[in-house]
Amino acid sequence: MDFDGTLKPFERAVSPEDIETLATLGRLGAVRAVATGRSIRSFVRDWDPAFEIDYLITSSGLGTSRFGPDGPGELLESHRFTEAEAALAVDLARSLALGFFLALPPPETHRFFYQPPKGPAPACFEARIRHSGGDASPWDSRSAFPLAQLLIMGEPAVMRKAEERFFNEAPRLSSVMSSSPYGDGAFWLEVYPPGVSKGRAADALAASLGLGPEDAVAMGNDFNDADLLRWAGRAYVSCEAPETLRSLYPNAPPAGKAPLAAVARLLVPGFPGA
Repeated sequence: MDFDGTLKPFERAVSPEDIETLATLGRLGAVRAVATGRSIRSFVRDWDPAFEIDYLITSSGLGTSRFGPDGPGELLESHRFTEAEAALAVDLARSLALGFFLALPPPETHRFFYQPPKGPAPACFEARIRHSGGDASPWDSRSAFPLAQLLIMGEPAVMRKAEERFFNEAPRLSSVMSSSPYGDGAFWLEVYPPGVSKGRAADALAASLGLGPEDAVAMGNDFNDADLLRWAGRAYVSCEAPETLRSLYPNAPPAGKAPLAAVARLLVPGFPGA
């Protein structure tokens, strides 16, 4: 399951019915995993212990960890750029003059650096720094930190061109576009090491448990969920997802209106409320 926009509405909580559904699915033996664009710390900040999951895939597949009643546990997987990959990503971002963010590998992905754009910054650029909890620092290219994620943001048309640049000039790097979680209409382009995605992380996790796509159900609401949705044997998207996704998959109720409970009633015989 994606988190923001799929289960959790912007600035509101996951519905109590979905929280109870997670508990019921656990009692029935289902493996419950959230696959989010957030870092571990960002997810935990809005996590309620009543929200029961077994695994957490963070930063759109950059890291996977166990997750239990006390929160995040053992880090099972973590990716980072090579020095050459990081240099390529930064050089491309600089050439776009949009400003950028650079994050450390999991479990420290909440720590990031930023370089402002040459022109006016979009509202979400400043918002991300404000919401960092003091974990954001200006980027100094002389610093030698391991890096794992590059993020740029801007108006949709501008970001489509940026996405094309990365696709053509850095084809080995993984990149994914999504809507700004701040609800401001901006698009975010996230760039990762080769092979990083929610779908690939879910596949690796499933394989480690002796499961495959045919055993999986996925839920999402945005373009950064697309490969996760394609991977799973059954997939559902929020009725508030972009039209291109809504046309490909069955639609679930919006975040906050018990979408997980609705899907469980469809798929699990005898599920409460079915």
